[in-house]
Amino acid sequence: MNHAKPAYQVIYDTIQEKIVDATYPIGSLLPSEMELEKLFKVSRTPVRQALKQLENDGYIYRVQGKGSFVANLKPKETWTLMSGFRNHYSTEWEKISVRTIEQKKVKKPIYSNLLGMGEHEELLYLSRIRYLNGKPIIYMEHYIRPIVPLRVFEENDTFSSVQQLLKDKADVDYIEVEDEIEAVIADPYIAGALQLPNASALLRGTRICYTDNKTPIEVNVFNINTDTWKYIAHYKF
Repeated sequence: MNHAKPAYQVIYDTIQEKIVDATYPIGSLLPSEMELEKLFKVSRTPVRQALKQLENDGYIYRVQGKGSFVANLKPKETWTLMSGFRNHYSTEWEKISVRTIEQKKVKKPIYSNLLGMGEHEELLYLSRIRYLNGKPIIYMEHYIRPIVPLRVFEENDTFSSVQQLLKDKADVDYIEVEDEIEAVIADPYIAGALQLPNASALLRGTRICYTDNKTPIEVNVFNINTDTWKYIAHYKF
């Protein structure tokens, strides 16, 4: 069954697309809340919801008494620094987008065990694709301890970071991550999602994210098309 998008989501998507394609260039002033109300024929509430989400996702910043401005789109969250892709994030951020494909509750004993939960307990599951210049480059699966309702992830399918969303919605900070990286052959579904030939070689990472007291909060399995995206690790002792 098809459902119409909520008004705030339509506003968010429209403004986000105009920021990404530089219709609204970096540093430019967005239309006022009143102008957006008239443009989208809505009340003030969905306009403010959309602007708040755009601010949370790093697309805009707001100045009291002056309005909303397009941010430089360089991410400042720690998730970019520990991703292995910070060179891309720092130089090509405006070309990167993400889309959530699926959100649901699942029972996956292997990931429940990694999260220190009972094997029959439900996890929150997301599948997402990250794009560079509209080309899919990373297919991600997130298995998340159910510390927030699933609807938190259903409200916006283009949010940038699970880490940042959990910080905003549940005041949870990631303190430590543990990565396992391996070379794999893509299964047909993932190859299709990344628009690659069947049996293409991919780099797969399994990341366990921890919060305080070494509590695991998320397992992120990410599959990378390394033709266009290189994983770089830098260690300093």
